[in-house]
Amino acid sequence: MPLARTEFLGAYETMRLIREFEEALLRLYGEAKVPGFAHLSVWQEAIPTGVALNLRRDDVIFSTHRGHGDLIAKGVALEGLFAELLARQGGLSRAKGGSVHVADISLGAFGGNGIVGSNMLISLGAALAMKKQGKDTVAVAYFGDGVIANGATHEALNMASLWKLPIIYVRTDNQYAESTSPRAYRGIPDVVRYVEGYGVYAEAVDGNDIDAVADAARRAIVRTRGGGGPSFLQCSTYRKYGHNTTDVGAYRTSEEVETWRLRDPLVRARGVAAAHGVSDAELDTIDARVVDRIEQVIAWAEAQPAAPIEWAFEDVYADPATLAAFGGTVR
Repeated sequence: MPLARTEFLGAYETMRLIREFEEALLRLYGEAKVPGFAHLSVWQEAIPTGVALNLRRDDVIFSTHRGHGDLIAKGVALEGLFAELLARQGGLSRAKGGSVHVADISLGAFGGNGIVGSNMLISLGAALAMKKQGKDTVAVAYFGDGVIANGATHEALNMASLWKLPIIYVRTDNQYAESTSPRAYRGIPDVVRYVEGYGVYAEAVDGNDIDAVADAARRAIVRTRGGGGPSFLQCSTYRKYGHNTTDVGAYRTSEEVETWRLRDPLVRARGVAAAHGVSDAELDTIDARVVDRIEQVIAWAEAQPAAPIEWAFEDVYADPATLAAFGGTVR
């Protein structure tokens, strides 16, 4: 079912926000303003956008090392997100999470995790708590390609099915587990069939089609929220850039990249805008507004003071003598 006009406009703006955020982050990384490195989700924007359209504020999400888009779609503050990535005061996680572990618990965005497959089980715990408390909320676990071959995934799918937990697994299949083709790690090519073997409802969807993702997510979330047990969305997509900001993606051919460039979810959304009663001029206005917004957010974040080193010693367990040697105190 295609999105209504107002939903389509909102979805396009969210996808554009994610796109401009990620492209701006890449630029700042090139200017040596971002500590460490980051994993970008350009060309994958339709997946978190389509899923989040069907979530409530009290639903929770668990993400991965490539999770900025998941957080933005859930509604986290862009100012706090950029400040976090720049290690400034005002960051959502007080400059302790960085790109990989940033979170906003107040919005049900439990953040990313760099340990591949770990959020499959962490989210399972949240879903179990929801069921035991009699809530009608759901947990969403986003994960990438290679996680399907992880032992934690087998455990999670089995337990979610056994206990009929309110959890939605969203596989962002961008064709590579870091730099490894699925041919090298997946014994069963059809992931839907693989997941159905655990008694879990599963559906494959074009991850670059915002209407298709939103529709599939709606069905899955309604089913799971109503007590139907876990659901699984297999979303096919592609990432524009390498695995992270240090990876040039030499394992991919230019022909392959160009094929997926034509499937860019924002370009495709523009291609069907008229069918939603939306004009190119309206989308141009959104584009301009988002670019201005991102630049304002960056300016705000860069104006914030650097996070003090003392923050690194707060909220941790450590030997007081060790902390004292570095000028810290136990809080």
